[in-house]
Amino acid sequence: MNSKLKKMIFNLFKRRETGLESLPAFWKTYHTSFEQAYDRKTPIEDIRFVCFDTETTGLDPQKDQILSLGAIAVQNWEIKVSERLEFMVHQEYQPVGQAIEVHGILPKKREESLSEREAVEHFLAFIRQSVLIGHHVGFDINMINIALSGILKKKLKLKNASVDTINLAKRLLPPTHHLSSGELSLDQLAQKYQLPMQDRHTAAGDAYMTAILFLKMLDKLEKRGNKTLSDLLRK
Repeated sequence: MNSKLKKMIFNLFKRRETGLESLPAFWKTYHTSFEQAYDRKTPIEDIRFVCFDTETTGLDPQKDQILSLGAIAVQNWEIKVSERLEFMVHQEYQPVGQAIEVHGILPKKREESLSEREAVEHFLAFIRQSVLIGHHVGFDINMINIALSGILKKKLKLKNASVDTINLAKRLLPPTHHLSSGELSLDQLAQKYQLPMQDRHTAAGDAYMTAILFLKMLDKLEKRGNKTLSDLLRK
């Protein structure tokens, strides 16, 4: 599909999306970035990936909240350490549950935390049309979507393609392999691929670890003939 036809289709979709003109500038800018969305035949090395992670008040997206967010870009087989973000999100909540024991983020712990709206705005400006990478990425995307919908009072979702490192790990297992409990956890995969464990259970630390894991698995998949975005998105 040539670029002119892609733009025509995008503009048709844009006109059909109700209420776009009433939404704030940050969403319009993010939406417009998809005029340059990646074709499924795009070579992997030409794609900008963003590995990200959220730390939350719990594991239920319908009632829990984002406490911190970390993200880092990967492109052309390199982790772009100059393209990263990390911030705390100010939330009023009661520090209970197992999640608090893991990440240790307490309410009002840091004065430099952002509001949820500021955090979402920064995140969308950073990711643009990038392909999102995460471990249990569906959970993190869902947390962003719910925050986004709450902020804008309109049900909206991220438009980015996404890849879960758990699915990539499964694809690299032998066909006859029987999974054991916890084998595909980030901790277990970090040990398997000999990844650094510093800053574990911080959003930025887990995003960076996920980026290293992603590149290691990407190298193995590339040797098996996975060359394009379509290959990577295959379940």
